[in-house]
Amino acid sequence: MSAPEPTRRTVLGAAGAGALWLAAGAPTAAASPPAAAEAVVGPGEHPGLRYWYPVPRDPGVVRTDVCVYGGTSAGVTAAVRAAQAGRSVALVVFGRHLGGLSSAGLGATDTGRIESIGGLSREFYRRLGAHYGRPESFTFEPHVAEQTFDAWVEEEGVDVYRDHRLEDVRLTGDRIHSLRTENGKVFVAKAFIDASYEGDLMAAAGVSYTVGREANATYGETLNGVQFRSGHQFQRQIDPYVVPGDPASGLVPGVVADPPGSTGEGDDRIQAFNFRVCLTRAADRRPFPQPPNYDAQRYELLLRYLQAGVWDAMRLNTPMPNGKTDMNNNGAVSTDNIGRNYAWPDAGHATREAIFQDHVTYQQGLLWFLANDPRVPEAIRAEVNGWGLTNDEFAGTGGWSHELYIREARRMVADYVITEHDCRWTVAAPDPIALASYTMDSHNCARVVVGGFARNEGDVQVPPAGPYGISYRAIVPARGECTNLLVACAISASHIAFGSARMEPVFMATGHAAAVAADLALSAGVAVQDVHYPTLRQRLRAEQMVLTWPPNAGVLAFDAPGELRPGAAGDVTVTFVNEEVATVTGVRLVLAAPAGWTVTPSTPVDAEAVEPGEEFEATWRVTAPAPAEPVTQSALEATVTYSGGVSHSAAHVVAVAEPVQAPLQTAASTRAHFGQRGARLAILGNGADLWTGIDQYGAIFHDGAAGPATTATVTVVSQEATDPNARAGLVFRNDLRAAGTSTGYVALVVKPENGLLLLWDADGSGTVESVLRAVLTPSPYPVHLRLTREGQRFHGSYSLDGTTWQAIGSIDLPTAAATQDVGVLSCAHVQDRLGLAVFENLTLT
Repeated sequence: MSAPEPTRRTVLGAAGAGALWLAAGAPTAAASPPAAAEAVVGPGEHPGLRYWYPVPRDPGVVRTDVCVYGGTSAGVTAAVRAAQAGRSVALVVFGRHLGGLSSAGLGATDTGRIESIGGLSREFYRRLGAHYGRPESFTFEPHVAEQTFDAWVEEEGVDVYRDHRLEDVRLTGDRIHSLRTENGKVFVAKAFIDASYEGDLMAAAGVSYTVGREANATYGETLNGVQFRSGHQFQRQIDPYVVPGDPASGLVPGVVADPPGSTGEGDDRIQAFNFRVCLTRAADRRPFPQPPNYDAQRYELLLRYLQAGVWDAMRLNTPMPNGKTDMNNNGAVSTDNIGRNYAWPDAGHATREAIFQDHVTYQQGLLWFLANDPRVPEAIRAEVNGWGLTNDEFAGTGGWSHELYIREARRMVADYVITEHDCRWTVAAPDPIALASYTMDSHNCARVVVGGFARNEGDVQVPPAGPYGISYRAIVPARGECTNLLVACAISASHIAFGSARMEPVFMATGHAAAVAADLALSAGVAVQDVHYPTLRQRLRAEQMVLTWPPNAGVLAFDAPGELRPGAAGDVTVTFVNEEVATVTGVRLVLAAPAGWTVTPSTPVDAEAVEPGEEFEATWRVTAPAPAEPVTQSALEATVTYSGGVSHSAAHVVAVAEPVQAPLQTAASTRAHFGQRGARLAILGNGADLWTGIDQYGAIFHDGAAGPATTATVTVVSQEATDPNARAGLVFRNDLRAAGTSTGYVALVVKPENGLLLLWDADGSGTVESVLRAVLTPSPYPVHLRLTREGQRFHGSYSLDGTTWQAIGSIDLPTAAATQDVGVLSCAHVQDRLGLAVFENLTLT
């Protein structure tokens, strides 16, 4: 059979720059693409603050085993790992700098659970730690990160080609033969890794992808599509019209007339971009520059917000070493240039340059406005002028980051799509190559008019259930598509799941995994889709990659109850999966339980041999004794040994609970276990929060027992300090079974730190957003709580001795029903572990 006819796909370039950008409604001045005759920027010249600029012709052919496109953190780890495997590597970089956002100002690493970070990703943070004299460092200065990346590729002998921008791709059948860059260089390789944030190589190769937000219905999610939530939202009603109160006068800049959309509805919008700004208070700081196209009208909405009494635009300013910071977007109007980036994912280089410059103008102009506009309150101007740009970071761009934060662009659509279900642990990929654990985090996607006032749309910040697996199939194209390409950044995920997985530690891990998979594919002579996963898994685990949670417990899996009653037997099955590449012999499974438990095997626990990829399981009958409290949690530990001493262990946590007795009932909007022993009550649960849009708790309560004149008291005996903001206490609510929706909601709770809170739902949203505090340090345990209802007025108080009561405050709750549920509730303020709260003597009068 003759070889397939080569084809060439040209999808990028500098021509035709303005069309998409202008169609998106950008101002003409900002949209003007670079002139065709613009001077070429040579290697020894600095381009200034630019995304795209002409570079000299540099024709030629580079032939390697692996070609990595993209100088991001993922690109560096992929190139380093491929070189460590003995492969020849070309790292093709769009601009001058290595490291992507990790060296461009994002020094406050979005880690999630640090224990879930392994392999070369963890090695990077250990290298940073060595610079600062620590074991590892997840906060760092931009130049230190870039020096670390530069030294790493030099150590491994990686050939780096800077200022090489993808122009087109040559395909031979279903494989990439070569890519050509704008300057005429051709890179021929056996395997390719796309490590660009935008997925440019993936798109050029004809791989399926999507842009924007899926509807919730697409994957059965709850947080995708249009979302009006409380995060980074207006705290005041701000008029959006040029002439306040007059819609005919038009909208102020930054607000669009688009229909707001319905919750969960899909669209083409993407979350906002910004620059991460490195600030300092040092005496030699650079003052904030006024950009050339500065227009004070772009900040009219911010001015009105300041005049309404809200100043929060610079409040997310995280300290870095040596007196520097990493400033990010915060609040309703801040550094995010909302709605001005929709054309970026599919745009050519010069169109992206126009969008880049618009973001420079907006964000530098915002800081100039806050520091200099006489209409800004003097105290705010003084505070802003106390900050400035650094003198020893980003020297070629005046202290301003050289790279725009591309939070989301294209996302591959492969045979496995990571969704909210992965994040919430309702599904789990059987072929993980890395873990992600950060919050499902989307910045706002639009600013629209709702009810005559400005409203942000799109911000979501919901923690996952814990670290979850990134499927190998999410970093390779679907079967039938490109067979020698792996994708490290623009991975296959829904919009909301990508918001969790898009963090730099994860990208470095996917880059590492992609390089190992490329090496295996080349060694076996197979398509990347056909890499033998058990071999890949074994290789990654040997390189300290974390693939399962708890870390590397995937060899053993439990099928066991989550809860047992004292004295009642239950079955526990443990399955061993042989992840070795050879047969293992002399396999034995052992199950250990706490003192006082009975554990009796009901199936054989020994196997002579288990083949690679095969399983062996054993079952035990277990019985738990009465717990120390009405509900507690205990750990069962399974161990497998084989082949002369190799062993692995894993644990399963089970709750032991004495049943709650009528008339008390239970309700939970998160994972929770409940127990009762006479007047003593206990709740063992997790829960992300009880505040502004999040309503996760476990509750033991009397159904409809609180009338218009009711007093409830309880003693909070103890509370596990799972988080300083965990909460446990009394609650009155119209319906405790309707978390997040039922109104008439007031709670009196104690926290592990800083005392007590009286929380209530003042806006009728179904979640608490208003608070009165009694600050006590340390928080007292035991503490007596009293919550009294008089019609629609509620009074909260506490006592340390049960006799003398201190008032916290009184609030009015017009939404309170004639009868309400009343009881105790607990929220651990964490998702990945359970916390115990113990109560005594719940009384109603």
